Amino acid sequence: MHPGEPSRTPSYGIWDDRGVDQLAGSSSLRQRQVTLLDEIDNPGERKALAALYEKQDASSRLKTAEEFLERYPESAFVSQAFEIAAKASIDLGDYKSAIRFGRESLHLLPENPLLLVPLADVEVKQGDTARAIEDAKLALECLDRFIGPAIYSEREWKSLARQLRATCNYVLGKAVTVQAVNTVGTERQRKLQVAEEFTEKSLDLNPSEATTAYLLGLIRLARGNAQGAAGAFAIACQQEGPLKAKALQHLQAIYGQGPWKPPQQSFQAFGRELAATEVKRVETKSREDSKPASGKAPSFAGSQSCQSCHPREYAGWQNTGHSRMFRPYAFENVFGDFDNATYMDEKGKIVARFTHNETQHYVDIMDGWGKWHGYRVDYTIGSKWQQTYATRLPDGEIQVIPLQYNRDQKVWSAFWKTIDPANSLRAEVTNFPKLSFETAYLAHCGPCHTSQLRATTTSSPAPKDLVCAEGGINCEMCHGACGDHLASMRQARLGYKPPLKLQVEYGKLDSRDYVAICGQCHLQSALLSLGPEGEVNFRHFPDTFYEHYHSRPYGEFALRTVYKDGRFRPVSFIVESFLRTKCYQKGHAQCGCCHDFHPSDPSNIRALKFLDDPNQMCLQCHPQYAVDLKAHTHHAAKSEGSRCTACHMPKIMTSVMFKTMTHTIDDIPSAEMTARFGQGSSPNACLICHVDKDLVWLKRELSIWNVPEAGNAGTVSVQ
Repeated sequence: MHPGEPSRTPSYGIWDDRGVDQLAGSSSLRQRQVTLLDEIDNPGERKALAALYEKQDASSRLKTAEEFLERYPESAFVSQAFEIAAKASIDLGDYKSAIRFGRESLHLLPENPLLLVPLADVEVKQGDTARAIEDAKLALECLDRFIGPAIYSEREWKSLARQLRATCNYVLGKAVTVQAVNTVGTERQRKLQVAEEFTEKSLDLNPSEATTAYLLGLIRLARGNAQGAAGAFAIACQQEGPLKAKALQHLQAIYGQGPWKPPQQSFQAFGRELAATEVKRVETKSREDSKPASGKAPSFAGSQSCQSCHPREYAGWQNTGHSRMFRPYAFENVFGDFDNATYMDEKGKIVARFTHNETQHYVDIMDGWGKWHGYRVDYTIGSKWQQTYATRLPDGEIQVIPLQYNRDQKVWSAFWKTIDPANSLRAEVTNFPKLSFETAYLAHCGPCHTSQLRATTTSSPAPKDLVCAEGGINCEMCHGACGDHLASMRQARLGYKPPLKLQVEYGKLDSRDYVAICGQCHLQSALLSLGPEGEVNFRHFPDTFYEHYHSRPYGEFALRTVYKDGRFRPVSFIVESFLRTKCYQKGHAQCGCCHDFHPSDPSNIRALKFLDDPNQMCLQCHPQYAVDLKAHTHHAAKSEGSRCTACHMPKIMTSVMFKTMTHTIDDIPSAEMTARFGQGSSPNACLICHVDKDLVWLKRELSIWNVPEAGNAGTVSVQ
């Protein structure tokens, strides 16, 4: 992310300055964008950071980056400095340094395809095929998940992303080919097949790349497909360069051994025909991949339709915060202090009053001129630890009152002030009477707090154009439209079992799709867009009701979104933190491994499985640690220190007024990071509990605990 580009801050909604105009048009009250440079207090650091992005030769860029790292080792921008140093080292041919700098940068910001791709290319050249494969696959995943950085136009990013994907697949093809060389028999053939698939994808993305075509020819030759190899070599022969002569030599050898010898077909015609056949293959595949799903989409029937057949699940769902996320006002549902309570601003001036009578709750808010405005509570938002309220204006628009009550601490807070940038208009409580779009519930909160939210028009919709099927998160937000399922089940009779006709069967769902469903609301960086029928937080398609939403690059959010060690701060980034874990990436864990979304116990407000034995959530996949828990945790088996979450999910994620567990589940306390950035910017799980201890103690203890694993399997020399 270039430091002069806008930074982003997490909010209750997913609409932001890049996508919000589609929903609400322009607003005269839109605040000035904040850049990353604006967030740096130190003038010297600000100047040094800007210098990192000046146009320089590779040697100068490397020197500038190293100077920045030496002068500002505690900077929130060391990841960018390491990245620049890595790329400069690649340009200088110093691959060893490039890998060292690159790994430092990716440790802090792993989701960076602009670094992952060149680093993977270097790693395969250096013979580290295992790491090259890992980085190339992560880069492809990132290219699928994220939109381009703001410094690129949409057209520029589309072209660049295509080239990056092509390079990733080439690296994967080459790395697996190298691995195949070291195997025999069926395993060799299997790896060669995989290598061919990757290399074909690369050539599909960049049909004129001679290096890729030549590699594909070699792989096909090794697999015994001479004609297919000839097609790839024919492509390579069309490009000038060092591989042309080699490709021509292979092509001539194939021609001389096949049925194409004169007078049947000249060598020139043979080459042209094979090249055309390869191009046609690419074009045909592209058309097939772009075919849309066909058929009629099932109808939505609402949560109530599920109750008769699924009473246990329905009752359990009603116990959850999902069902109570957004409810029409009921006196008994309010837990905020409305007994003539008040809220004071930073100057000690009362700017809000909370009252109620026997049947209704009210909030009075002072405007900037000292005039009071009264609002009736028409909706409650939240039901567990915190509760916010909304009012319906005379024109029917629902507005979020900018004050939230914390049940544990029994205090009111201005929540926009906590989560918005310093220049946010809605963060000032006294601005509420004059705001409209900035505090519109359905625009900012509705995508995650209501079900089947849609716009009644797809042409520049405003908040007044938004409607939802139900408040809160209903059954069909997780299970999909159930109209066909209902119709099918009504045909049930003795001896006949009707088809389920479900859009989602969770027992058959892979982890990626499972998390994508939860990510409809819990992926803070996701960018929503209107569907063809005006759908906002769902899709009305025959085959699916959810999307794998694209995300904004993490580097574009405000600095307070992450700790300096790269871990996410706000609890709204809970899915982003989970996606980084090996539990998800390699173990295929998903949200349902630990959470029960229809809990029978109303007191289970976090919807946890194994509520009475929380360690079992980890031990179900890691049973070996149950044999001698103390040996692994270095704490008494029944103590808090032997809770898996104490070390691996410390309470470092922040909500408005409390902290909760990170969902980077395989988090391991790092003394090095805490030493570099400090406990405030790199909170260490050990020091969260042992508040009387210092860094010297931490380093000593962790050096005893953390014994490095032997070996470095997977690397292959390609000298």
